[in-house]
Amino acid sequence: MESAVSRRGRVRKRGTILGVMSAGHGVAHLYDQGVPVMMPTIASHFGLTTFQVTVLQALRFTGFGVVNIGGGLVVDMLKRHWGMMLTCCMLSAALFFALLGMAPGYVALVLIVPLVSIPGALWHLPSAASLSQIFSDRRGWAISIHGFGANLGNLAGPVIATRLLALLGSWRGVMFVYVAPALVMTVFVWVFLRHVGRIGSVERRDLSTQIRASLGLARNPAVVLMVSAATLRGIGLDALFAWSPFYLEETLGKGTTDAGFNFALLTGMGIVSTPILGYLSDRFGRKAVIVPGFAVAAALSLATVAAGGGWMLSLVMAGTGLFSFALHQIVQAAVLDEVGEGREATAVGLIFGLNGILGAVSPFLAFLVIDNFGGYGAVYYYAGILTAAGGVLAVLAPTGRKPPASVR
Repeated sequence: MESAVSRRGRVRKRGTILGVMSAGHGVAHLYDQGVPVMMPTIASHFGLTTFQVTVLQALRFTGFGVVNIGGGLVVDMLKRHWGMMLTCCMLSAALFFALLGMAPGYVALVLIVPLVSIPGALWHLPSAASLSQIFSDRRGWAISIHGFGANLGNLAGPVIATRLLALLGSWRGVMFVYVAPALVMTVFVWVFLRHVGRIGSVERRDLSTQIRASLGLARNPAVVLMVSAATLRGIGLDALFAWSPFYLEETLGKGTTDAGFNFALLTGMGIVSTPILGYLSDRFGRKAVIVPGFAVAAALSLATVAAGGGWMLSLVMAGTGLFSFALHQIVQAAVLDEVGEGREATAVGLIFGLNGILGAVSPFLAFLVIDNFGGYGAVYYYAGILTAAGGVLAVLAPTGRKPPASVR
């Protein structure tokens, strides 16, 4: 029987892994949500058209999607190397942002922007897979705390980016400053997470065996419907995150700092909701959280333009932000409930990969919506409709997971 001392040690070790992994996730999202609020400044610096900005947004999503779709299978096969993968994510983020800061023109941006999305994309695969295995008794909570770290980055990213932009007067300078947190986090990840892939069983599988095991995901209706719901929701969010800075600055005439504050509410309020929704999903089931969450998120998106440009807008942005990323963590947990050990990264890659690849089309669709249906504000109706459609798919998903007895 496990002694009380060894049990406390195991809990502390799990806590350290979750803490460092969540911090790394936060750094990745600090960048993910800092870059969009600088995009109007970058576009102005290079004299880019709306279509050229759309191409850059699409390339960013494409890089994210390709890494996830192709990487999940490989990550599941190389479990013993998960710690090294996580370390390399942080190190490469430092390198790619330095390269972005040196970009001389639009062609260089086209080449570098897809690279910038790779570290954050790859991070999700070994991190979610390892947490799913290590916290199998509290999966929803652990995935949500990992998402809580992301939401810290989402909240801080736009604010820090706009403040640095005002302080330094140059978006290039901000990119070079971004190198430092990634290098510091590289050290922490190596020290505390380098052995994370060797916890538990490390089964060796060849490629054909892994492919056969993973193909079963496509035959599970719960997985297919939940991934589809997440994809529709993700496409809508991609459009919001890409074009909200332009709506705030160009349509409403807000200054960079004010726009950054409202964008931070949109992307970062999950810092409040994510742990709560994760706990509730463990206690009462995933769909009990996902379905109402999709409904409220759709309603808030549809109400954004009517809120105007004052305090009501900030209130709606904050409400939308409560569900921006928090719901995605619960959908991940719902999918991971359905998959067997050894297929976690493939399943997570499927969610993020489809979001990324189809998200590459989303900026062009949003561009058409903007161009033909009343400007940047139309994006909120587009995102609301997609979220509502995703909610319908979530209702249809035959998930019936009962919360584990250990959850209190």
